[in-house]
Parts: sequence; structure tokens; C-alpha cells
Amino acid sequence: MNEIDFVILWVDGNDPRWREEFDRMRHTETDDASPIRYRDWENLRYWFRSVERFAPWVRRIHFVTWGHLPEWLQREHPKLHIVEHRDFIPAEYRPTFNSNVIELNLHRIEGLAEQFVLFNDDTFLLRPCRPEDFFRRGVPCDMARLSVVQPSSVGHIAYNDLELINRCHDKRQAIRSNFGKWFASCYGVMNLLKSATLMPWAFFPGLYDSHMPQPYLTARFRQAWEQWPQELDATCRHHFRSLTDLSHWLIRYDVLADGEFSPRSMRDCRLTTLTDETIEEICSEIINQRWRMVCLNDSERIADFNRMKSQLNGAFERILPGKSSYEV
Repeated sequence: MNEIDFVILWVDGNDPRWREEFDRMRHTETDDASPIRYRDWENLRYWFRSVERFAPWVRRIHFVTWGHLPEWLQREHPKLHIVEHRDFIPAEYRPTFNSNVIELNLHRIEGLAEQFVLFNDDTFLLRPCRPEDFFRRGVPCDMARLSVVQPSSVGHIAYNDLELINRCHDKRQAIRSNFGKWFASCYGVMNLLKSATLMPWAFFPGLYDSHMPQPYLTARFRQAWEQWPQELDATCRHHFRSLTDLSHWLIRYDVLADGEFSPRSMRDCRLTTLTDETIEEICSEIINQRWRMVCLNDSERIADFNRMKSQLNGAFERILPGKSSYEV
């Protein structure tokens, strides 16, 4: 098994230096600069604890930040590589408050392993994971399932990605060439039926996005920049997220269309949204470690943010008490 790195993106929306630059740029652009994208749930320490406990085999953690760091972070940890935006994002794309820009340039991080897993700071491990959950035989583990793009800002960006994919790939030929990967039994009956209903379309109408920690090969990022240099450059010049953006899903979709992945089930993963109505269930699932991986989407449907933050972090504390070696 080749070495695997983790990459996590983090921002401290309370940092006054960051906030000053954010506000200055926001007044010059009209793209999406919602404060919810940047508020801090103060549960990053639990991400590090979960990695140490449930994925101790990881070679290195690349901690990508604007420049600020949590006070509690053990900066000299041998497995930790602190990466500031200026260390890998070209100068013409900075400053950036656009996660698409950050993610599309990850291959430029010095020392990044060929095999890496991309985490956002709202994705957590709740049970032990193996390297084989992310890579098998040198390719990423993933689920190829046809879907329909939803009418939303995120869906609009996925549509942009799909436009390029449909230019470069014949859907029917792509699926025919790797039918066993597109219709693997491990996906489950419902997912197979959903793909089957969309087979008559001659093009990719959409691809299911799990929003889980995403495995990648750095070579595929370099390949994407060679294939779509102008399109990626245009996205990277947006300081904030824009409806015309591309995202790292473009690279994932290209991998799926090429059939260069190993099928895996997502039945042990959970994507959910934090709201006043869902918080009790979410905390219960964390405490009972119902899922191997979870993604906890922030939302505007939260009446008391500080109260919910305390409740959520209390659930993490139940399963991940005590400091990790990544904490001072």
C-alpha cells in the first residue's frame, strides 16, 4: 500500500486580520461571500482526535490555512505540515476566499503524496478506517452513480463541471466500458435503480456527490490543468465563490468517466445538515458512532448558534475525550 496523506482546509472567520481582508475584497465583488461559509464551530480539535484514533496510518496531514492557526495546535508535530495559501496558490489568484480556488490548486502543495484524501472541516471520522476505504490497487475508491443536478448554487457549479465532462466523454461508451464499476452490487439496490432510470439520457445529467472525504491522485489534478487551463484559470481568478466556477468535482467526474476507480459502498457514510430540527438526531448518531464518516453541513436554520455549537461539541467530546498528540 502506497503512502496516503490527508489534506484539510480550515479558516478562522473570527481572525480580525482575515476579516479585514475579507471585507475589503467583498466590497469589490458581488459573488457569494456568505458569512456562514466561514464561521467557526470550534470542533477542529475533534477532527485531529478522530484521525489519530481512527486513521493512525496516515502518513502526513497537510493543514491548509489562510495564515492563522488554532492556539492549541501542536505545530511541531512530525506528521503535521502547515500550508498557507501563499505557499502553493499562485500570486495572481490571491487573496482568495473561494474554496474552489484552494482545492483546484492542491497539487501544488510541496511534499503532497500522490495518494491523498481531501477533507473539509465539516467532515469527521467516527469509526476506524483503513487505507482500503480510500484507495485500492492504486486508484481512488468511489461510487459512480448517475444523478440529476439540483437547482442551487452548488448545483450550478456541478453543472459547469458536467458541461466539460460531457464535451470530453461519451456517457454510453464510458459506462459500457466499465459497466461493472457503474453497476457494482456494493452500491445497493436503490442506487442501482436510480442510475438505471437515467441510462436513456445520451449525456451525463449529473453524478452523485457524497460530500465525504474524497480520495484523489495528484496526477489527475495536473492532468486537469493541462486539459482545461483556461477554464480553471478563470475560476481561480474569482476571489469568492461564483456561479460560473468549476470545482474539484470536475476532477472526480473525469476519474469516474475514465473508469479509473474502485467501487465502494457509501452506506457507512452520512451527509446531514445542522438545523434546530436535526441537531438532536445528529448528536445521538455521533455518540453512538452510527456512521464511519459524516459531513455536517452548516445552515441558516439555526436560532442559537453558540448553544448548538456547545451541544454538537459535547457529543464529540463523549467519543473523543482527552487531547490528541496534535494538541498542546
